[in-house]
Amino acid sequence: MKRTKENPLIFITNDDGPNTIGLNKLIDIVKVITNNYIVVIPEKNCSGFGHSITLSRPLRLNKVNDKFYTCDGTPTDCVMLGFFKILKGSPDLLLSGINMGENLADDATYSGTLSAALEGSLRNIKSVALSKVISKNNIKNDWSAIDDYLPSLILNILKMNIHKNNFFNVNFPNIISKKIKNIKLTHLARRKPVGNYIVRKDAKNIPYYWLTTERSKEEKSLGSDIWALKNKYISITPLNSDMTENVCFNNYKDQFNKN
Repeated sequence: MKRTKENPLIFITNDDGPNTIGLNKLIDIVKVITNNYIVVIPEKNCSGFGHSITLSRPLRLNKVNDKFYTCDGTPTDCVMLGFFKILKGSPDLLLSGINMGENLADDATYSGTLSAALEGSLRNIKSVALSKVISKNNIKNDWSAIDDYLPSLILNILKMNIHKNNFFNVNFPNIISKKIKNIKLTHLARRKPVGNYIVRKDAKNIPYYWLTTERSKEEKSLGSDIWALKNKYISITPLNSDMTENVCFNNYKDQFNKN
């Protein structure tokens, strides 16, 4: 651990766009930690955009005030524009979220929230994706665990020595703070979209396809991110932006060298 830098520069982004409870909650928490922060977010919801960037058209950046910008691109566009065109130096921490809904298991590969943190990691910035379980009817959501745990979590990460290429995926269950058992370091579960599409036809009688949010059953795994939330823990999953397969590398090397 090292001492926290006084008034650290924190970069905030998300994939839900402006005016969400999660974003406003995160900004309020960051304001208590530092007055040196900047927000660069998509101007509309970009859930499921993954690590995509915009190449087919120019991007527009809208300055709301000195600390708040919106962009008509993806979450990754927001990070890149923020780093290269707004900031004069590297931030001490990137926070992506708070996503209105959990980002667990294989959904990590589709998430704009996680991909913004991935981009930060690629730029050697400490980066954290933050998500919270949201009730389906959106009327029974409790934010007390965020209020009680997130400030100290941010301060701890600012002090931590984080290995190059690593970033964190943090998920909060939708329960009151006093029912949280603890923070649990987890691995990603295996659960993916089942490919269930609603098929309809437009006014010209041409079919279109709308992917549902139905997921496969989780492969049972003690200590996974899904397991943690089900058992009233806050889940923190360390991830790696280096996608090289190192465990089996030499095995594959031997096999390809035989050909």
